[in-house]
Amino acid sequence: MDKIRILQVGMTDNIGGMETYLMEQYRHLDHSKITYDFVNITADQSIVFEKEIRHNGNFIFNICRRSKNPLKHYYQWWKLLKKERKNYTAIVLNVCHLYYVFPLFIGKIMGIHRRIIHSHNNGDEVSMGIMRNFLVWINRKIMFYSATDFWACSKVAGKWMFKNKEFIIIHNAICTDSFAFNEAIRKKKRRELGLDNKFVIGHVGRFSYQKNHEFLIRVFYELRKKKNNACLLLVGGAAENDYYFLNIKKMVDKLELNDYVYFLGMRNDVNELMQAMDCFVFPSYFEGFAIVGIEAQTAGLPCFFSENIIKEVAITNLVHFCNLSDVQKWIELILKYTIIQRINMKSAVVSAGYDIENEVKKIEQLYLKTSR
Repeated sequence: MDKIRILQVGMTDNIGGMETYLMEQYRHLDHSKITYDFVNITADQSIVFEKEIRHNGNFIFNICRRSKNPLKHYYQWWKLLKKERKNYTAIVLNVCHLYYVFPLFIGKIMGIHRRIIHSHNNGDEVSMGIMRNFLVWINRKIMFYSATDFWACSKVAGKWMFKNKEFIIIHNAICTDSFAFNEAIRKKKRRELGLDNKFVIGHVGRFSYQKNHEFLIRVFYELRKKKNNACLLLVGGAAENDYYFLNIKKMVDKLELNDYVYFLGMRNDVNELMQAMDCFVFPSYFEGFAIVGIEAQTAGLPCFFSENIIKEVAITNLVHFCNLSDVQKWIELILKYTIIQRINMKSAVVSAGYDIENEVKKIEQLYLKTSR
């Protein structure tokens, strides 16, 4: 049987949960049977992991940013699929919202056998105005007309995007070996970052409204009044002059927290950074499925999530959900539950179905089914 090639859409220039998820899938595929190529729909910027993807012999097709030249963007899609349509069994559109579904539509027009949409979110980042509501309404109709398969990272993400349409849940699985607690790595990383004798609060997430860094900083500010050796690691990307990011930095400066808040940027050693943490705090306004929550639990970290995050992420007893209206409750829970002994939670995470090797086998079977 010829190798199955899948065209993936959704990788960006930011190492977020969706990008990490896609790359973990890619790395664990049986490439003798199935492989991924990628479409970069913001051609003025490189996608993350581009060097690794190209080094492995896979393709990245560049298409100009739609906002810069819509007609050119659509033409380049048509031109790409006209040339490559016979080489791909499926096109997969990975999305966090319904503002963009054109790849599914052009895939149907050009005869791509399977058009899969994969929902990675359970809410919208901004308030829905009349025009935005109308756009989502139109795109949902286009999606149902164009897609053949509907996937979601959770029940909530699937219900939010697909309504009453039947969908398949694909777990946001991780490489559990990489994140399992390791005392030697913990000591090494804490020494490297100057964190010995510190109470280390960790957060991983791009700088955006969704991740709610403002609330996190408020919690940390109040927490330091009770635990003066506390520090905060902020791991995640942001554009240099991003308005939200600059506001967070101003907030840290205003509260005189500069010596205690570490802006670490995008990192490729998140697994090791989690070993250095003492707890993980994630006060998002919404999430499709917080893959970093699975990573943190695998690392044996006490986890404190907002009540807006879906309960499916709590696959161990390390998770505590908190209301965003009560800063003091967050502090109370953090101080109460971060005294536990760190243990290796790998087996619990694997049993819950979040090991990447097992989940990729399931995905491969879905792709093999589509090729028949």
